Amino acid sequence: MRERDEAEQSGSTAEFRAFVDSSGGPEATQAWSMRASRNRVATLAAVVVGVAVVLAIIAALVIH
Repeated sequence: MRERDEAEQSGSTAEFRAFVDSSGGPEATQAWSMRASRNRVATLAAVVVGVAVVLAIIAALVIH
């Protein structure tokens, strides 16, 4: 039973590598390049931080 599991894992790995090789292009080599503008990212980060602060305030009020 264990040998079959190992064969399935190696088959999945081979399929993944074939997928990565076939999807070559600028996206494959530049995995960390952002498509969103800096302003958009900053706005989203500010919203996330704001929501976290509001949730922390609500939690503090409920606990006390």
